[in-house]
Amino acid sequence: MHGFAKLALAASGAFLVSAAASAQTSAWVANPGTTESGGVVTLDSRGQPAGTSYENPNLGVAVENGDTISFEYMGPCGGGAPRVFIQAGAFNTFDPDPNGTACGTDSNGDGWFTVTQTVSGITNGTAGHTGIVNDQIAAPSVIRVRSLVIGGVAVSLSNGPAAPTNAEQCKDGGWRVGGFRNQGQCVSSFRSNRPAR
Repeated sequence: MHGFAKLALAASGAFLVSAAASAQTSAWVANPGTTESGGVVTLDSRGQPAGTSYENPNLGVAVENGDTISFEYMGPCGGGAPRVFIQAGAFNTFDPDPNGTACGTDSNGDGWFTVTQTVSGITNGTAGHTGIVNDQIAAPSVIRVRSLVIGGVAVSLSNGPAAPTNAEQCKDGGWRVGGFRNQGQCVSSFRSNRPAR
């Protein structure tokens, strides 16, 4: 990884990325086995002894306990993956699962499952160190993740251009950056004042 980040397994089960001073602290870091393209993160844990992750050491999205976090994924689910953690494991989407909802639902039958959880464990009002994890060690697999929304904010999973902040920015392929399904969904999300899911 060109010496700018290291992968270590924390006691909480979350991965830690330590970025050198020269690295952008607001950028996503793809650990071995992970790639990103067009707002879709592919987490391939095959051949990765500790699994893999996609992490941002300082995401900087405002979030409070009781807010909603959601994302879409395609692939297997179980053993704690796929999951999104906030603040290096203070909150994991797989943890608050009293109703068996950690694997989400595919309500429209397109193969993309939507996971929605209520955030807890946040201490400072910010999603700082945030990551997407596939560490099913017993069953290595490929999982794709898109459309991460934290506290009503559509989070760009790309280190490229920022996600659209208005309907005009949805044009010319801008809708892809925020993980929207198409330009129309992007435009509609701003007209209705609701984030995409």
